[in-house]
Amino acid sequence: MSKKILVVEDHGVLLELLGKGLTLRGWDTTLAGSGVEALKKLEDYLPNVILTDMRMPAMNGIELVQILKGHPVYRSIPILAVSGAASRQVRQQCLTAGCGDFIAKPFAISVIDKALMDLVSAERQNRSAGSDSTT
Repeated sequence: MSKKILVVEDHGVLLELLGKGLTLRGWDTTLAGSGVEALKKLEDYLPNVILTDMRMPAMNGIELVQILKGHPVYRSIPILAVSGAASRQVRQQCLTAGCGDFIAKPFAISVIDKALMDLVSAERQNRSAGSDSTT
Protein backbone atom coordinates (compact mmCIF):
# COMPACT_ATOMS: atom_id res chain seq x y z
CA MET A 1 0.00 0.00 0.00
CA SER A 2 1.29 3.43 -0.97
CA LYS A 3 1.60 5.74 2.03
CA LYS A 4 1.97 9.25 0.59
CA ILE A 5 1.31 12.19 2.90
CA LEU A 6 1.40 15.96 2.71
CA VAL A 7 2.14 17.52 6.12
CA VAL A 8 1.13 21.18 6.57
CA GLU A 9 2.51 22.92 9.67
CA ASP A 10 3.78 26.48 10.12
CA HIS A 11 6.15 25.72 13.01
CA GLY A 12 9.38 24.64 11.33
CA VAL A 13 10.70 22.41 14.11
CA LEU A 14 7.41 20.50 14.43
CA LEU A 15 7.16 20.23 10.64
CA GLU A 16 10.62 18.66 10.47
CA LEU A 17 9.89 16.32 13.40
CA LEU A 18 6.65 15.15 11.81
CA GLY A 19 8.42 14.65 8.50
CA LYS A 20 11.20 12.58 10.03
CA GLY A 21 8.88 10.60 12.32
CA LEU A 22 6.44 9.72 9.56
CA THR A 23 9.24 8.87 7.12
CA LEU A 24 10.67 6.46 9.71
CA ARG A 25 7.21 4.85 9.89
CA GLY A 26 7.20 4.22 6.14
CA TRP A 27 5.42 7.31 4.82
CA ASP A 28 6.51 9.06 1.62
CA THR A 29 6.37 12.53 3.17
CA THR A 30 6.14 15.96 1.55
CA LEU A 31 6.24 19.03 3.79
CA ALA A 32 4.57 22.43 3.47
CA GLY A 33 5.02 25.35 5.86
CA SER A 34 1.69 27.00 5.01
CA GLY A 35 -1.67 26.44 3.37
CA VAL A 36 -0.55 28.39 0.31
CA GLU A 37 2.58 26.24 0.01
CA ALA A 38 0.45 23.10 0.43
CA LEU A 39 -1.74 24.09 -2.53
CA LYS A 40 1.39 24.62 -4.66
CA LYS A 41 2.84 21.24 -3.61
CA LEU A 42 -0.42 19.50 -4.56
CA GLU A 43 0.09 20.58 -8.17
CA ASP A 44 2.96 18.05 -8.43
CA TYR A 45 2.29 15.62 -5.56
CA LEU A 46 -0.96 13.75 -4.96
CA PRO A 47 -0.92 12.22 -1.46
CA ASN A 48 -3.13 9.50 0.00
CA VAL A 49 -3.76 11.68 3.05
CA ILE A 50 -3.10 15.21 4.33
CA LEU A 51 -2.18 16.18 7.88
CA THR A 52 -2.72 19.87 8.57
CA ASP A 53 -2.36 22.22 11.47
CA MET A 54 -5.45 24.34 12.02
CA ARG A 55 -3.88 27.51 13.42
CA MET A 56 -1.65 29.04 10.75
CA PRO A 57 -1.19 32.62 9.55
CA ALA A 58 -2.49 33.86 6.17
CA MET A 59 -4.59 30.75 5.47
CA ASN A 60 -5.74 28.73 8.46
CA GLY A 61 -6.46 25.01 8.35
CA ILE A 62 -10.23 25.43 8.01
CA GLU A 63 -9.74 27.65 4.95
CA LEU A 64 -7.32 25.11 3.45
CA VAL A 65 -9.74 22.23 4.08
CA GLN A 66 -12.61 24.16 2.49
CA ILE A 67 -10.52 24.81 -0.63
CA LEU A 68 -9.47 21.16 -0.83
CA LYS A 69 -12.99 19.82 -0.32
CA GLY A 70 -14.26 22.15 -3.05
CA HIS A 71 -11.67 20.94 -5.58
CA PRO A 72 -12.62 18.10 -7.96
CA VAL A 73 -9.25 16.31 -7.63
CA TYR A 74 -8.40 16.95 -3.98
CA ARG A 75 -11.84 16.59 -2.37
CA SER A 76 -11.48 12.81 -1.92
CA ILE A 77 -8.15 13.03 -0.06
CA PRO A 78 -8.72 12.32 3.65
CA ILE A 79 -7.53 15.04 6.02
CA LEU A 80 -6.29 14.74 9.59
CA ALA A 81 -6.54 18.00 11.54
CA VAL A 82 -4.13 18.75 14.39
CA SER A 83 -4.29 21.74 16.71
CA GLY A 84 -3.20 23.04 20.06
CA ALA A 85 -6.72 24.39 20.45
CA ALA A 86 -8.38 21.22 21.65
CA SER A 87 -11.89 22.32 22.54
CA ARG A 88 -14.97 20.43 21.37
CA GLN A 89 -15.91 23.45 19.31
CA VAL A 90 -12.61 23.42 17.38
CA ARG A 91 -12.86 19.67 16.86
CA GLN A 92 -16.41 20.04 15.55
CA GLN A 93 -15.40 22.88 13.22
CA CYS A 94 -12.69 20.67 11.73
CA LEU A 95 -15.01 17.72 11.23
CA THR A 96 -17.76 19.93 9.79
CA ALA A 97 -15.29 21.49 7.34
CA GLY A 98 -14.47 18.02 6.00
CA CYS A 99 -11.62 16.63 8.09
CA GLY A 100 -11.82 12.91 8.70
CA ASP A 101 -10.37 13.12 12.20
CA PHE A 102 -8.91 15.56 14.74
CA ILE A 103 -5.99 15.13 17.14
CA ALA A 104 -5.00 17.65 19.80
CA LYS A 105 -1.41 18.77 20.31
CA PRO A 106 0.73 17.57 21.94
CA PHE A 107 0.52 14.10 20.44
CA ALA A 108 2.63 10.98 20.03
CA ILE A 109 3.78 10.08 16.52
CA SER A 110 2.28 6.61 17.02
CA VAL A 111 -1.16 8.20 17.55
CA ILE A 112 -0.75 10.27 14.38
CA ASP A 113 0.40 7.22 12.39
CA LYS A 114 -2.58 5.15 13.53
CA ALA A 115 -5.07 7.94 12.75
CA LEU A 116 -3.54 8.38 9.29
CA MET A 117 -3.71 4.66 8.56
CA ASP A 118 -7.33 4.57 9.73
CA LEU A 119 -8.22 7.47 7.41
CA VAL A 120 -6.50 5.90 4.40
CA SER A 121 -8.15 2.52 5.11
CA ALA A 122 -11.58 4.10 5.49
CA GLU A 123 -11.17 6.00 2.21
CA ARG A 124 -10.16 2.77 0.43
CA GLN A 125 -13.21 0.99 1.83
CA ASN A 126 -15.47 3.85 0.72
CA ARG A 127 -14.04 3.70 -2.80
CA SER A 128 -14.42 -0.07 -2.93
CA ALA A 129 -18.02 0.10 -1.71
CA GLY A 130 -18.83 2.69 -4.36
CA SER A 131 -17.33 0.60 -7.16
CA ASP A 132 -19.01 -2.62 -5.99
CA SER A 133 -22.53 -1.39 -6.65
CA THR A 134 -24.27 -3.27 -9.42
CA THR A 135 -26.80 -1.90 -11.84
